[in-house]
Amino acid sequence: MSKFLNIFLEFKLTILWLLIITIGGMFGGFIIASVLCMPILISDKPLFKIETLFGLFIVIFFLGDNFEGVFSFTQNLRFVILAISLFVLLKFELFQSNVAKFILPFSIVITLITIAVSPLGIQAASRGLSYFLVALVMFKSVQLLVAHDAKRFYDLIITVLLLYFSVTLLLLFVPFLGDVYINERFNGLMGNPNGLGFVAMFSYAVIDIIRRKNQTSFSPHFFTAFKIVLIGLVILTASRTALFSVLIYEITLRLLKYKFLLAVVLLAMIYIYGISATLSTEAIVESLGLSEYLRIDSLDDASGRTEVWAVALDEIQNQPWFGKGMLYDNYFINDFADRYIGEPRARHWYGIWNSYLSLLLNVGIIGLLGFAFFWYKMYALSQMRIVRVAFLMMCLFSAVSESWMAASMNAYMPMVFLCWALQIYNPKPREISL
Repeated sequence: MSKFLNIFLEFKLTILWLLIITIGGMFGGFIIASVLCMPILISDKPLFKIETLFGLFIVIFFLGDNFEGVFSFTQNLRFVILAISLFVLLKFELFQSNVAKFILPFSIVITLITIAVSPLGIQAASRGLSYFLVALVMFKSVQLLVAHDAKRFYDLIITVLLLYFSVTLLLLFVPFLGDVYINERFNGLMGNPNGLGFVAMFSYAVIDIIRRKNQTSFSPHFFTAFKIVLIGLVILTASRTALFSVLIYEITLRLLKYKFLLAVVLLAMIYIYGISATLSTEAIVESLGLSEYLRIDSLDDASGRTEVWAVALDEIQNQPWFGKGMLYDNYFINDFADRYIGEPRARHWYGIWNSYLSLLLNVGIIGLLGFAFFWYKMYALSQMRIVRVAFLMMCLFSAVSESWMAASMNAYMPMVFLCWALQIYNPKPREISL
């Protein structure tokens, strides 16, 4: 316990300011929260500024999934944090050795496409630029803090995540923020259960990468316990996608590391595939007592998503190469549902629920290729040859039933940038003094 206390005390000013800004926003709204950010901007302590802005970047973007309630102020505060971070980091050669340059072609292409064809104006065009700006901040922050003191930085990441998930777990027993369940699915501090599931999923990858660096104050037993807690949270959210994504991450790690196990599993998969036609998936799930958790009544149509996907595929064929600009995916599906389904309507008609289809609707094959270039460069630059495959698999799978890749100002893209940055920027003897 004393070790945890010492680590928290090491970052006491950063934690204090995170709490001040968050609580200030809860009671005073966006304006008060923005004003409380100003002392960070004028501080004469570079390390404090960068560490605190990094912590805010994680926490505020996590909470940014809330469209209503006490955390709704974070919707706009994300832009303030991004602007302050860019201003602060400009003094530290923001563009030098910053691998965010590899997402710039994608940002330029989708911005030009949106300006040319979008019916939604400048707000949609700014979505293209935001990919590059968010990546700039996250990659530069990691680069600077790893170069300054990698061990301290890894401790900071764990501390911020531990604080966030500790409060989330507290809500299980003391729901002081009101109802934290939606249809019996736990959503904690997030605006929706899937959001919490995905945040826990990406955090799982982050702490696993840090554990493998073997340069933190936390013990291996701590990391094991933390990962179990995160899996528990994913189960409480009943997010099938997040749960299977974590499983894919872990299975991929082990398949790549142990060649014998790879051969055995491949043979088993071939056998299972051969007999799968004679098995009833629904009967298996029910026999395991998981029918309610896995919502087997919605497995065949992915909770209604397949209906939406069919409509989206028809629309993509109208302009497959360039799409119709950022934000068009939600604009299109809401317009379609208004005209042909009306109100009230099922939840799945309020989104596309597939990152690849959303990107094709928005920026077409050209935009999707630009995005693929970024992912290829991150994979090529990663210094962790086993983890990079597992992380890529996790991301690609999780994008099948959620459109999180089609926006950068959500809770997930910053975590993707963080995961890649941790794999790319290796700890070295102290290069920078902040």
